[in-house]
Amino acid sequence: ITVHQNLLQRPRLSRLEHAYVLLCLGLDYKRGGFVERALEAFTEVLRLDPKNEYALLNLQKLHEEQHQWTEAYDTRQRLSKLAGDPRPQNQAILAFLENEIGLEAMRRKEYTEATRRFEAAIDLDARAVPAYLNLGDVRVAQGHERDAATIWERVVEVAPDRAYLAFDRLEALAVRTGNPDRFTRLCRRLIEDNPQDWRARLALSRHLAASGRPSDALDLLFAALVQNPHALSIHQAIWRALAALHHPPSLVNRYGELTEHAVFYLDPHVCVRCRYRSTELLWQCPHCHDWNTFVEERIAPAQDTTEVEV
Repeated sequence: ITVHQNLLQRPRLSRLEHAYVLLCLGLDYKRGGFVERALEAFTEVLRLDPKNEYALLNLQKLHEEQHQWTEAYDTRQRLSKLAGDPRPQNQAILAFLENEIGLEAMRRKEYTEATRRFEAAIDLDARAVPAYLNLGDVRVAQGHERDAATIWERVVEVAPDRAYLAFDRLEALAVRTGNPDRFTRLCRRLIEDNPQDWRARLALSRHLAASGRPSDALDLLFAALVQNPHALSIHQAIWRALAALHHPPSLVNRYGELTEHAVFYLDPHVCVRCRYRSTELLWQCPHCHDWNTFVEERIAPAQDTTEVEV
């Protein structure tokens, strides 16, 4: 910090040189945790050099860390305009920020504003999954459960790899409205469209187990285990189903064969930027603060010598 402060005192620095040193000072402040000073430094850099993308990006990150979502959104918009075209990455980040602004409105029970923000996020990025989930929650809070179901089911269409994030909501709504078969049909359609979808099998198995059908649930769980033998949630569901069936030896033996080489994952989600690990999918990395960087780390599926039909 002292070095860069001294450099700023040098005479005859050009405008761009002054902006560059000030940017370095802002980064020093940011690393040192001096948030207000960092904000002032980056703001001054942008006064000297309005098109400085590094200053804009760091200013955006600072606002995000302080949960100043509106300011972060405005800053990202400036970055997007500098790009000269609506790049998908910019649109996706703007959508996440719109979603955060909508969540704040939702917490204040300002449902009209929250709806506007969530819909804007979806317009920016059709795969903005959290916006669909939250928009459905708003509809439920307003008493429009049928609309909520339609919105959550759109997640299945636009992002089938993230459909599982809507499962709990869809199942609870289907049961509450007296139409549990709607959830069953959804899961079976997902399994048919993608035989490797272990999460749809897991969700359907839980639904069947709760309906008093542990044997049918176990068939689904064994099929899910073939696709992902390392997911602890599958094993936990199998243990519960076996207990409900009083541990029949044939099923216990089959479970042992399927899991002979399994390694359980407690934190399978990893940030591709900084390798931060998490037990759940996060939309923003708490370590590097980048958006939508988490993937599920997988080992090759187990080899099952018997054909599984579900």
